[in-house]
Amino acid sequence: MLSRVAENIFWMSRYMERTNFQLKVFHTRYIAYQDGASVESWENFCEENQIEIDNDDYSFGNLISKALFDINNDLSIASNIFRARENARSAQDHINKDVWQCLNDFHHQMKDHFLFSQSRYGDPISVFDVLVKQSMVYYGVIDNYVARDEGYCFLELGKYIERILNSINLIRKQWILYGEDLLDNDYSNWRYFLSSVSGYDFYLRNNLGTMEKERIFYQMIYEPLFPNSITYSLNELDKFAKQLNSGEQGESDETVGFFIGKCIANVQFTRHPRTREEKMLFLARIESDIYEISNIFNHQFFGLVV
Repeated sequence: MLSRVAENIFWMSRYMERTNFQLKVFHTRYIAYQDGASVESWENFCEENQIEIDNDDYSFGNLISKALFDINNDLSIASNIFRARENARSAQDHINKDVWQCLNDFHHQMKDHFLFSQSRYGDPISVFDVLVKQSMVYYGVIDNYVARDEGYCFLELGKYIERILNSINLIRKQWILYGEDLLDNDYSNWRYFLSSVSGYDFYLRNNLGTMEKERIFYQMIYEPLFPNSITYSLNELDKFAKQLNSGEQGESDETVGFFIGKCIANVQFTRHPRTREEKMLFLARIESDIYEISNIFNHQFFGLVV
């Protein structure tokens, strides 16, 4: 496979994983807002998502419509979808036609004026339902109709790198906001946090309904059976990197496996961080390792100078 095609597939997958992650976070935030839960200020929300507000209109409809549909905002859902589609277009001869059709449908949904109006003036839940469903269709097509060849490896590598980076940012933000909360008996924000990563039911089944911040942190970092944990994603990275290396890729690919193994070891054999400062340093170290792995991908597989 040409390095240009591999890079396009890799980034298509990253943009779609970013889309799926943001949709869940925005959806959960809306539910928390409707439930009257204490959430971060809308000003912080706008700053984090680079949303420009006109006339001091901080209404939820205006904010969420911009977060979803503002193509001029590089962090919006619409921007992610359009970029994923452009990457897919450049690799169209190497991806399944069903994947292209799914991305094309998503592209048209992001240009749908009715959905935009619903998000701003009507019921945002109905808009989230449509977009989350389309995201689920995309992952269903990938799981059921894409050949397990070299292109699929780059799809999965892009997905799990993006998932790790998104999870680190979310964990870091959650712990900064609520990790030292004196109201240790109020775990409503942690329930919403788990819901945003589809981990609430998994947590309850494995912890007998007991809500503890350290157990939540453990699940997000170390739980090998939870698909959104750092450990699970690193193991998947290692698996697909080895699958690429088993082909006729050359000796240089062993570098990728070495650095992935190093990151896995850093996670598994580091003493569990207890204080907030230790947790921030721990997450920063994992994040640095992932960026290093990504740079190696750029050099070894995509021919980019790093």
